[in-house]
Amino acid sequence: MADIAGWPPRWLTEVPIEDIERGDGDLYAEFAEAVCRVTKDSVASPAGKLLQLRPWQKELLRHTLARREDGRFLHRTALIGMSRKNGKSALAASMGLAGLTMGGNGSEIYSCAADRDQARIVFGTAKRMIELDEELSSISKVYRDAIEFPETGSVYRVLSREAGASEGLSPTFVVFDEVHVQPDDEMWNVMTLGAGARNEPLLLGITTAGARVDNRGQDS
Repeated sequence: MADIAGWPPRWLTEVPIEDIERGDGDLYAEFAEAVCRVTKDSVASPAGKLLQLRPWQKELLRHTLARREDGRFLHRTALIGMSRKNGKSALAASMGLAGLTMGGNGSEIYSCAADRDQARIVFGTAKRMIELDEELSSISKVYRDAIEFPETGSVYRVLSREAGASEGLSPTFVVFDEVHVQPDDEMWNVMTLGAGARNEPLLLGITTAGARVDNRGQDS
């Protein structure tokens, strides 16, 4: 592998190259760069411009979405620690939208966090990506707290710990934002249990690298 700036991270689960090559990482990267757009003006890029993933972000997708020899995802859970202002919300939103549109019939995608405002960050980014892209907006239905993909009956919803952990869910892909500030593991356990009926679910925990948490779950 050629040298990639920012890769590998300090801690990395080793993944066989064969699993990486038959995984969905490249597909998700292609999806992100084809239809997912920057949602806020920044020094790096104006809003509305298609995402251009950095090489390390593509490598992260390839490792996270690796597949075993039998075709199943290698990982059912993944934890990504990333410093602030490195595009984690945009990357997670693009993954959620890819799972929504390419995840098969009846897929259930969730953005979760300790409180509703935090949970809506990734979900809100995904909604804005749809609004900015003609192709995504033509195939999706957007509501306040849900996005539907009618072709497969799939849905992407926002959930928060403060609203209470919801029973009866059957998630295929979960983005758990700032997982380090969860006051307990109740919601994570509910989503893990609900995903048990799925063939290849993925629970993706995202945390801010270097954050410290006190015993009340407060970021410090």
